[in-house]
Amino acid sequence: MLAPHLRDWVRSHLIQPRQVSFSINQDGTSFKTLWLITDHVGKDDSSYRIVYDEDEQDFGLEVTIDTGVEWYMGSYGTFSETVENM
Repeated sequence: MLAPHLRDWVRSHLIQPRQVSFSINQDGTSFKTLWLITDHVGKDDSSYRIVYDEDEQDFGLEVTIDTGVEWYMGSYGTFSETVENM
């Protein structure tokens, strides 16, 4: 079970899931289509977003790195495990 502050974060960031292509390497040359589960709320929000990898059947994290590449960092397991690893 998630801590109260993490449950609040999830409630405010959940979106209607949609498929999006993210880079699987930091140079942005190879991509994978994943399900975007959470999104940014405001300008000063964290750059991390939760995604679902249908092939692996796991949740993972995506982050926009300094170069502007939206990089899929990999799978973390369950939804709760992913939220706790942000």
